[in-house]
Amino acid sequence: MNIEKRALLDHAERCRRVANELAHSEAAQRLRAMADEYQARATRLDDEDVSSNPGRNGHGHFEDNGDRED
Repeated sequence: MNIEKRALLDHAERCRRVANELAHSEAAQRLRAMADEYQARATRLDDEDVSSNPGRNGHGHFEDNGDRED
């Protein structure tokens, strides 16, 4: 898991923990919404990693066909 994803998930967890301890329901609701957004961003990072890292599937490597001009 990369550092950015871990940080986003940690922020989401903290927001939820604080929200659960608040007596002010509106503030707690805003914190839960922030937590949801952090988690969604972490999920999007996963999606971007899969689509932008074609090397995992054996694609994206340059082949040397001998057609280069030096």
